Amino acid sequence: MKKFASLVFLALLLAFSAVRAQPVRVDAVEVELVADQTAARPGQPLMLGLRIRHDPKWHTYWRNPGDSGLPTTLALSLPDGWTSGGFVWPAPARVFVGPLANYAYEGDVLLPVPVSVPASAAAGPARITAVAQWLMCRDVCIPGEARLSLTLAVDAAARPSSDAPLFAAAQAAAPAQRLTVDAGLDGRRLTLAFDLPQAASAEFFPYREGLISAPAVQRLYRTDVAGRWRLDLDTADGVAPDAFEKAGFHGDPAGVLVVDGRPYEVVARKASAAGEGGTLVSSAPAAVAGSVAPASGGGRLLQAAGGTSVTVGADGAVGAPGMNASGQAGSLLIALLFATVGGLILNLMPCVFPVIGLKVLGFARQGSDGGGGGRSAAAFGAGVLVSFWALAALLVLLRQAGQAAGWGFQLQSPVFVSLMALLFVVIGLNLAGVFEIGMALTRLGNRDPLARGVGNDQAGMLASFGSGVLAVLVATPCTAPFMGSALGYTLGRPAAEVLLVFSAVALGMAAPYVLLGCFPAALRWLPRPGRWMESFRQFLAFPMFATVAWLAWVLGQQAGIDAVLALALGAVLVALAAWLYGRFVQAAARPRGMALFVAVLSFAAGTWLTVDSALAAAAPPASARGSGAGITVPGASGRPAGWAAWSDTAVAEAVAAGRPVFVDFTAAWCVSCQVNKKLVLDRASVAARFEQRQVVRLRADWTNRDAAIGAALARHGRNGVPLYLLYVPGETAPRILPEILSVGIVDEALAALR
Repeated sequence: MKKFASLVFLALLLAFSAVRAQPVRVDAVEVELVADQTAARPGQPLMLGLRIRHDPKWHTYWRNPGDSGLPTTLALSLPDGWTSGGFVWPAPARVFVGPLANYAYEGDVLLPVPVSVPASAAAGPARITAVAQWLMCRDVCIPGEARLSLTLAVDAAARPSSDAPLFAAAQAAAPAQRLTVDAGLDGRRLTLAFDLPQAASAEFFPYREGLISAPAVQRLYRTDVAGRWRLDLDTADGVAPDAFEKAGFHGDPAGVLVVDGRPYEVVARKASAAGEGGTLVSSAPAAVAGSVAPASGGGRLLQAAGGTSVTVGADGAVGAPGMNASGQAGSLLIALLFATVGGLILNLMPCVFPVIGLKVLGFARQGSDGGGGGRSAAAFGAGVLVSFWALAALLVLLRQAGQAAGWGFQLQSPVFVSLMALLFVVIGLNLAGVFEIGMALTRLGNRDPLARGVGNDQAGMLASFGSGVLAVLVATPCTAPFMGSALGYTLGRPAAEVLLVFSAVALGMAAPYVLLGCFPAALRWLPRPGRWMESFRQFLAFPMFATVAWLAWVLGQQAGIDAVLALALGAVLVALAAWLYGRFVQAAARPRGMALFVAVLSFAAGTWLTVDSALAAAAPPASARGSGAGITVPGASGRPAGWAAWSDTAVAEAVAAGRPVFVDFTAAWCVSCQVNKKLVLDRASVAARFEQRQVVRLRADWTNRDAAIGAALARHGRNGVPLYLLYVPGETAPRILPEILSVGIVDEALAALR
């Protein structure tokens, strides 16, 4: 029996030997610590790895980041006696931003780390922790940090883990063989000549920064000697002839040469002269000059503080709200459209539709008394609109209180997605008739001011306004589902957008009353109230459930299948609570008190289970939330003439003196920042315009993390750079320029100065 128990224990140990925490998501990437084996074998090598999953179009950096950026780092804390090496770097790809290029990774990448396990390692669980730091970039660059953990059993009976294929692919993409090349320098041309049987394409990635031009075309030639090839490279701007010698380029491993997809580590041997002639075989891509585009539509894009954007044409005319640099205006327009449609559909609900005719007849009665039916209808619509404004203000206040308590909702947060999924489950159950919301409020309809006589025009207008307010309260049982849709968008948006969305719901709801009040004869075209309204309401539950399915898929992409399972179980518990509430509490059926207790318990358990699982993926330590504390960049370039160091005091003093101020929030590792400097801000013509307008230019350098700069970014709703602010005398808030600048954008912004 003991032997059988021991075998069972061993089987369970092997089955659950590799226990890792949930992947940690920080802004645009998800990171995880993994192993190539299910257990660590004493005296045998082990491979750990940092797995990085990037959102589309985001990237992190290789050991040499190229023109800008920071390499990813991993600090491991291992059990006593264990040792580790550095990353085994897979070959990167060149990522172009304007005239610059970076050596980076996109998509799903694994960075392996070799670990030596001592022969004396004791059997049992071994906990490994790590601190990962990286820089993620797209149009903006955000430093990231996460604390990761992995628990492995120490056992001789280890086998390959489910992540073993990732390690095999990563090691296949890293150089395993050295290749000696003859390196010759001729002016700005560096030639690497090497011998291989075949070569259809080649690309070189140097280990040392600042020697090779990262964006330049790399041309591969077939020489006259069989099996001999030559790769021509351009040196970086300003590189002295002896720079390669001083940097130790010759003799030591110099970089990675990828030939036909196979990586080789290059050992450069100094050649007396560069090669000439040969047949061109291929050219590695290079950046396209002028690829940084201005705002679309021929105009520029400016943002007021808080993120609201307007498009300004070449003639200076201000147009309708346009797509801001974060691409969020399209989402707002869609939200406004759905909010308006939701308000219109609200009038078809059983608690609203039957009273439309009575309301309109009340408008007509006031009109016959000299009050004007159209004006009364407009007053009714104003009452609806003001009521929804009050609800929007209440939502903003509650949200601010929640954020102060540490909720921190974000549109890409697994916690936010999970809570929205549960909200739509509740909305769908309400529409399906499992329970009702606020039925007692329908009795307020007996107090409708339009049902009572009014003595004069002013009283009639006030009665219509009050009836509009009451209509929103009476419609609460039906309003909740559609307000839930609005809530799902507005929880993560600024107060101005919250107000716009709720205004759209109000306009949709009030539109039939206002139109029919102006044209009461159209009442005969309305269908009769009937059972069809209840069927229509129940049908609307299914789009809500479809939304839940989509949110579950989003959660799976963010937090993994375990979070989706927790959401499903949480939804079952919340649905049980809704059923108990509708079946026993609202119906006053026995045992009502017990049902209410179980419903509250079930709802709390479902919400806790869902949120707890999402938090495991969404809540890394505080330092992981884009802080990147302690990151340094060697060789950061100095500021060009005319720029001074930023501080809040410097801004305040310049503005108080009546001077316009331009602030550049930047960092040496931010590729977009460097592109904007190279193409726009450091141009002599742009500098002359700044001088002509007497603009004070301040640069907030976030290369090394700075709490004051971080706080300033947060005040403007940012957690990364670049950020460009233009303070105009007489204006209380700065103007925010797009992340990607052009000379035209800056010129037009300066042209607004008087």
